Amino acid sequence: MTKQQTIAIVILPLLAIAILFGGNIIFGGPDSEFYEGTAEGYGGTIRVRVEMAEEEIVSIQILEINDTPGLGDTAADKVIERIIEAQSTDVDVATGATMSSLGTINAVKNALGIEDEKAAEVFAPFIITVEDGEYEGVAKGFDGDIKVKAEVVDGKVTKIDLVEINDTEGLGDTAALKTLDKIIDTQSLEIDTVTGATASSKGVIDAVRAALQL
Repeated sequence: MTKQQTIAIVILPLLAIAILFGGNIIFGGPDSEFYEGTAEGYGGTIRVRVEMAEEEIVSIQILEINDTPGLGDTAADKVIERIIEAQSTDVDVATGATMSSLGTINAVKNALGIEDEKAAEVFAPFIITVEDGEYEGVAKGFDGDIKVKAEVVDGKVTKIDLVEINDTEGLGDTAALKTLDKIIDTQSLEIDTVTGATASSKGVIDAVRAALQL
């Protein structure tokens, strides 16, 4: 039997297994060590497997994710690429998918035994006590009332409309919309205000708080 035939006998069954299970098979090096970790994402648990070799992150595989298909999972993949490239969990989150990004980062931290209580507390999600439906709230902004309408579906805030705002056009209204996007993305009111438009950002947060009776 030739060397090529021997290699084929070993490799072909492994490739067949990889195809059968959708390609999710890991060929770790001789010095590789694997660690699994979990954290909460936008739609539930995110579970990852991290491959380490010679104190470097070689690969990260997502074993479980329940976030929005095409958004949360895509964000998780982007974050994983950044972590491997930077060899660090101190990376930027993917735009529009903060919770999925943070969940992935925290799952990797959990796998590697990195404690970061602050990161877990920054976007503490709010607990919705109102029933599904639409709710309006009003609060003071920089130059008058800010009014919002929030939609709750299955216990989550799925949409928030900016109904009224009198703050500086191009600054206050832009900050308000960014703040609303972040509230929906993180499902939290414990978020940073927009630089240069603190009053507008805080007004929006307070209006949403009033709408959801938090």
